[in-house]
Amino acid sequence: MNINLPDLAAGSSTTGGMQMESVAELRKALEAGYGTDVATLTGGGALRIQSLDKTMMATIQENKHFRLFNLIAKGNATATVDEWTEQSGVGGFLGGSTNTESGTIASATGDYARRVGTVKYLMTRREVTLVQSLQNTIADSEAVEQQNGAKQLLTDAEFLCFEGDSSVVSTEFDGIEVQIASLGSSDHVLDAQGASLASIDLINKAAATISGYGNFGTPTHLFMSQSTQSDFDTGLDPAWRVALDNQPNSIMLGSPVSGIRTSWGNIAAVPDVFIRDEAQQMPFQVGFAALAVANDTFKPASVTPVATVDNASSQFTAARAGLYYYLVTGVNAKGQSTGVISSQVTVAAGKQVALTIAASVGGAETGYVIYRGRQNGTNAVTDFRQMARVAKAGATTVYTDLNRDIPGATSAYILNCNPGDSAINWRQLLPMLKFPLYPTVSAVIPWAQLMFGYLRIAKRKHHVVIKNIVPNGAVWRPFAV
Repeated sequence: MNINLPDLAAGSSTTGGMQMESVAELRKALEAGYGTDVATLTGGGALRIQSLDKTMMATIQENKHFRLFNLIAKGNATATVDEWTEQSGVGGFLGGSTNTESGTIASATGDYARRVGTVKYLMTRREVTLVQSLQNTIADSEAVEQQNGAKQLLTDAEFLCFEGDSSVVSTEFDGIEVQIASLGSSDHVLDAQGASLASIDLINKAAATISGYGNFGTPTHLFMSQSTQSDFDTGLDPAWRVALDNQPNSIMLGSPVSGIRTSWGNIAAVPDVFIRDEAQQMPFQVGFAALAVANDTFKPASVTPVATVDNASSQFTAARAGLYYYLVTGVNAKGQSTGVISSQVTVAAGKQVALTIAASVGGAETGYVIYRGRQNGTNAVTDFRQMARVAKAGATTVYTDLNRDIPGATSAYILNCNPGDSAINWRQLLPMLKFPLYPTVSAVIPWAQLMFGYLRIAKRKHHVVIKNIVPNGAVWRPFAV
């Protein structure tokens, strides 16, 4: 089809006519090209322009999703081993300074503890081919991969701020759960015992603890999972709501809860997508099958549960006794292996389960991830949820299950994030940096993205963790009742 158009000066236009057969030919030409199977376009090929629409649609995390990392103050670590002093008291006891006119004056000193934080190294390697960088693509390939690298590092930083545990994987930094648990205080780790968090009860208790004598903190933020936020939106009594977002409807039942009113200050509600619900706690191999199989060199040799011993601390009540399966994976910095599924064990009320894990032949695992099935559930891989991560103890590692870590449960974190209090912050030895690498025998443009730092909780008593929350909307539920 030949269509002759007049020469036009810049900015000019023209009108004209076209015969119907010419219109039909033009329409046919515009509709051609559907023979390409776009389903086969992956990697850089997916960025190649296929239509006039150059918009890349992404369903990935954005900067707004890193809510804790964006909120907390940033400070500089001067060495890979970062030290500070935590003061927990001024010395003496209440009323202990009273004396007679000429009596012996009692001495007192403050209570101090030297604490150490270890900088950890977050790194990702990225590359694009030279050819890919030269193509006219939907988006600049190198820029897109650089953004992806930054988001991967921030994703890991955000997630590890909550769940990191250096005793299980040495390349992780310790997150909030581990650092607050190190206090050994039941006041600072509250147990929802499988209930939802839709009422004020545990929030008030946590706020009172943080603000109380010996702690002297201010609760400012409540970080929680999406489903826990949903429970608050649906069920929190309006008397406890406060419109921190300046939206009057926030105090109405069923509206989004932006803040929670307590006698110790208003607490901002912060749903965080990196605080995992049960859907994100399925065995590693469900989402990363090929990687899990590749990691089977450190898969546990065996897993043996025994439930014959009584334990006064057991929370296997009559309602939660029953038949259970366990699945255990080996874990190190490379990820997790596939799981070893135990035999079914009968757990009576008041009993404990001693789970004996035999190390892999190579012994390269640094810890184990323990999953448990539903009460009276099946041993299908998708019917397990994460219960605990434990450090490897040697040739055998014994985990005692008292039903105090509920599989599939989520946690909430009530924190003092006032910048002036320096109660929690990110200490960095190196801010995020793009580090050029050099190809050897390939026509590629490689680089590394680096971020070196760790989470410092300088005032552990200013924070509370609420664990074992099972949201009302959970699809997978650990117990039949």
